[in-house]
Amino acid sequence: MDVWDDDFREPTEDERTARRVVALAIALTNARRPVTTSHIRIDFYPELGDEAFRKAYQRDRARLGATGLSVVRHDLPTGEAAWQIDKDASFVGGSDLTPEDALYLDCLLLPLAADPTLPFAHDLRLALTKIDRSFSGDSVAPIPPEARVRNRQLERLETCLSHRHAARVSYERSDGSRTDRTIVPLGLFHLRSTTYLVASRLLDQTDGKHLQEPHVYNLNRFHSVREIANKTYPMPPDFSVRDYIRLPFQLGPTIYEAEFCVPAGRLTDVRKSVANRGIWRDENGTMFVRLAVADEEAAGAWAIAEGLRPTMPESLVSEWNRRLQTSAEEGVR
Repeated sequence: MDVWDDDFREPTEDERTARRVVALAIALTNARRPVTTSHIRIDFYPELGDEAFRKAYQRDRARLGATGLSVVRHDLPTGEAAWQIDKDASFVGGSDLTPEDALYLDCLLLPLAADPTLPFAHDLRLALTKIDRSFSGDSVAPIPPEARVRNRQLERLETCLSHRHAARVSYERSDGSRTDRTIVPLGLFHLRSTTYLVASRLLDQTDGKHLQEPHVYNLNRFHSVREIANKTYPMPPDFSVRDYIRLPFQLGPTIYEAEFCVPAGRLTDVRKSVANRGIWRDENGTMFVRLAVADEEAAGAWAIAEGLRPTMPESLVSEWNRRLQTSAEEGVR
């Protein structure tokens, strides 16, 4: 028997219900148009008969309502019912969580975020990293269990980080070449199925105090890690791993800097997404944000999801217009 089988158990009925309700909430919240009853049944209640599905879905809507998510019905021209979240009734305007509130959310949601069987675990972890900037990356952006399996490099880097010991590493650059260097680990985060290390290069080998600006390393590119126990270093007092968490379209080599126009009603949410970096106002009071882009298609999708309009470069503006046109055509089918 595999060692993992010893700890396996079937989830309880309450656990199955909780997972289904969380998945249903995420799906309805992210949907751009009402979701039909048939799609909901196929995706979330495939094993239930007609009457059992009707009662279970009614109970789950009540559960969502108790959490503040109002699910409303729309009758389509085809005669089928469709469902969506009533955003006006469900969400309040932007506000900041107190450290205590953010900690409560962390404690409540971290077990789900660390559950590799939850389909939306990665998205939940990413959302948790944006709740509050006062907690360390390890507390709100845990490395999931599947990323730890047989990963000796991660174990060694975590040991160096916990003991504030430097590490001698062999690392593969994006062009395929290798480099050997001495680094001091500062933080770890997990994004889109990949683990990243934020670390500074140690310039002065006689002590642990002369550091370069932190750099983000892809854990998959480490070929070897050796702990240097006799070289310790202080953690920079103003360091936060969240300052180095990239947006989905920023993973990889930068191809250009893009500029987005920010509507007044979206400013609070955009500040949370980009941590105030690159936001500026022109002479007319219009807000813009300038961000590095590594994936143009992902940047176009992100802009639409965030309600922003790219203004440069022209290729991104064209990609954004193309996606809007495609969405409009799909909406009238």
